[in-house]
Amino acid sequence: MLLVTGRAFIARGKVTAHRAAMVAAFVTSSLFLVSYLYYHWPGHGGIVYFRGTGWVRALYLTILTSHTILAIVVVPLVLITLTRGLRGQFDRHRAIARWTFPIWLTYRSRA
Repeated sequence: MLLVTGRAFIARGKVTAHRAAMVAAFVTSSLFLVSYLYYHWPGHGGIVYFRGTGWVRALYLTILTSHTILAIVVVPLVLITLTRGLRGQFDRHRAIARWTFPIWLTYRSRA
């Protein structure tokens, strides 16, 4: 919701509201990532194995693989995009945000 709201703000020219929404999205995503990694760290009982078979397993593994790749790719993209925006490098920020936004949105919608 914060990503979509932030995007809507900037489309309307509301730069301050856009910045607040995107920083809030970054903070909440970071908190989620830390809690997710902590929960799934070995020894905390968070490792769950998929028990399905056949085409369901193939579908699950396909979704899991794409989700994992997006999770890895989105972290540096978000950091670069956020840094450029906060430093006022708006042309460079826009150039990478066009890639970051849909990847981040896709990744977050699967989490």
